[in-house]
Amino acid sequence: MWNGVNNMDNEALEQLETLKGVGKAKAKLLYDAGFKDISSIKNASVEEIAGIKGIGKKLAATIKASADEMVVEEEEKPIEKEIKEITITIDAETKRLLDIRKKQKSKKPQFRQTDSHKKKKLADYWRRPDGIHNKTRYALHGKTPLVEAGYGSPALVRGLHPSGFEEVVVNNIKELEALNSEKQAARIAHTVGSKKRSLIETRAREMGLKVLNPGRREEEE
Repeated sequence: MWNGVNNMDNEALEQLETLKGVGKAKAKLLYDAGFKDISSIKNASVEEIAGIKGIGKKLAATIKASADEMVVEEEEKPIEKEIKEITITIDAETKRLLDIRKKQKSKKPQFRQTDSHKKKKLADYWRRPDGIHNKTRYALHGKTPLVEAGYGSPALVRGLHPSGFEEVVVNNIKELEALNSEKQAARIAHTVGSKKRSLIETRAREMGLKVLNPGRREEEE
């Protein structure tokens, strides 16, 4: 902490210290000479900086070059645009059923193919059991539960995203433009490449459509 200076002066001194070749002592010399921030140093000439007692011409050139570089980087830094979150207004009944579905899913068992936990060649996802000796087919205790109607979600919210939007998979811009932004949201197919994905996301923002699986947004120029 600097002694004998207020918070505003202290912040200015700390900013000057970020310049190359400038420590606490040199920052104080620059500050006392009227250079309160990096921009003021950028607008000054090397001769003006070198004219400060205790700062030579070589150090003045280093400080000036550092200030020029830092100001250019600040100017070139992209300004992130605020993206408004797209939401949907859902009625009380739909919200209630979505909450019920959420609770049901938390208790729902994981349905797997018979003996998939024993054999690597069997995929770890549901396949209808067959065979006259298949214990899962007969719903024997201790075996993988069977997929049955009782495990289903409420019919009115089946297929809806938790946000309330109807989820639609899209592969290109043409499919995207067929959606209703008030009720439907897009999920970009996993087979879509990064270039086409970027075009789809840009078009979706223009249309006011919600994308459920957006990629990392590229820095806008």
